[in-house]
Amino acid sequence: MQKKTRTEAGIVGQGSTCNDMPIANIKPAPKKHRARVYMMRTGVNGFTENEILRYCRLSSGRNYASDLERRLDIQLERINEPNGDGIGSHFRYRITCRADVMRVIQLVNRNAEAGGYAGLSQHEVNEILSLYPDAFNVA
Repeated sequence: MQKKTRTEAGIVGQGSTCNDMPIANIKPAPKKHRARVYMMRTGVNGFTENEILRYCRLSSGRNYASDLERRLDIQLERINEPNGDGIGSHFRYRITCRADVMRVIQLVNRNAEAGGYAGLSQHEVNEILSLYPDAFNVA
């Protein structure tokens, strides 16, 4: 009977060349990456703190927006929106111009490269930039 060995690819017979195959080391994207990509993908409509909670499964959406402002020296537009129940309100944040979006894209890709996880492809970058018309700029 042939001795079995356990590898990352499963149980294989001894002497198999399966151990010689490179195994992809794919790391999951961190919370900040997910939040930043979501923020950019909202386009000119912007995002609220609650939307970051709902769609990214992250709390403290305000912290992710403030972190971007501090890191990149940009100013996000803040629009005060009342809650649906009429009690209280949340800010809707939005990136104000294409130049700021490009700075966020560069930060995301730089961090992804340093962290060993997937960044944004050129196709994704083009999709995101299409959400921000050239003329869109808040004074």
